[in-house]
Amino acid sequence: MSDTTPISLTQLPEESNRRQYTRAELLDYFSRIQLPEQYYKDVFSDASLARTKKQGLPLLEALCRHHTCNVPFENLILHYSANKKVTLDVSELYTWFVTKRRGGRCMENNSFFATVLRSLGYQVRNCGGRVSRAMSPYPEVRQNQAATYDGLNHMLNLVRFDDDGWYVVDVGMGAMGPNLPYPLRDNYETTSIAPRKIRIQHRAIPESYASGSDAPKMWCYDVCYDPSRGADNKWIPTYCFTETEFLPQDYEVMSWFTSTHSNSFFTRNVTATKMIMEGEKIVGSVTLFKETIRESVGAERKVVRECKTEDERVDSLKEIFGIELSKEEMDGITPKLRLA
Repeated sequence: MSDTTPISLTQLPEESNRRQYTRAELLDYFSRIQLPEQYYKDVFSDASLARTKKQGLPLLEALCRHHTCNVPFENLILHYSANKKVTLDVSELYTWFVTKRRGGRCMENNSFFATVLRSLGYQVRNCGGRVSRAMSPYPEVRQNQAATYDGLNHMLNLVRFDDDGWYVVDVGMGAMGPNLPYPLRDNYETTSIAPRKIRIQHRAIPESYASGSDAPKMWCYDVCYDPSRGADNKWIPTYCFTETEFLPQDYEVMSWFTSTHSNSFFTRNVTATKMIMEGEKIVGSVTLFKETIRESVGAERKVVRECKTEDERVDSLKEIFGIELSKEEMDGITPKLRLA
């Protein structure tokens, strides 16, 4: 075959050949995320219950909580590895998340999570979105472009209950994510991680070329970090998305750009986040960004560690995030991001 012969990238197999996780694989995943049996035993006995709000929603809520508290949102493979290549193959993702106990970005997390849900009997639609520039780590971008959005660079899922319609499910947005399923309903608002509130609105985004009633609408997910601030209370745009179904080959393109382009946030920074749970309630998050680790609980935010050397950062990844890097991975650190 000639080197110039085009080949296909990731494709969705015919329905009968699509990968699902076995009962044993699911049980190992539940152990990995410390999910109590009380949440999954009924659906495990009768998969049709996953499509009912009464049985399916409590399990879905528990899965979101336990996944985000035990599977980090992280991009370390882009910096601590020899090849710096991301996989979206769901079999390889299972090994990565469950066997190797690693984490990933939105497309890895939500591709894997969607496969878990389908394996349990849920109806799932994969979707794509644009992250708001109000989420940028760069102050000048937040100041000048906070009302605008990136290109398509985010993956999330929709889950349908036969008796209550579609719910938004996103375990791949780190500390800024909802970390709980919520109904796809215009102007729906709820508390996520107290005191933080989240909402969803069906509205046009500012950079649309159309205007007025002609402007196409997107589903826009916003966050209010501290409602107690009264007049200073602000809804901050976080991302917008469409209900259009995205396929694995769409994410192949999106993942390639976000994991290779020199302007991508993920290629420029080392980061890892996991949520913090008390009992069965998420109360905050802990995040590594470059060399600094910050903890956010409720409305309180503080620096818990400054990593001065590579050894300190690697030790922190193991101690705080449960990520143990091999010597080969450590030796592959992106040179310009290496600490002293």
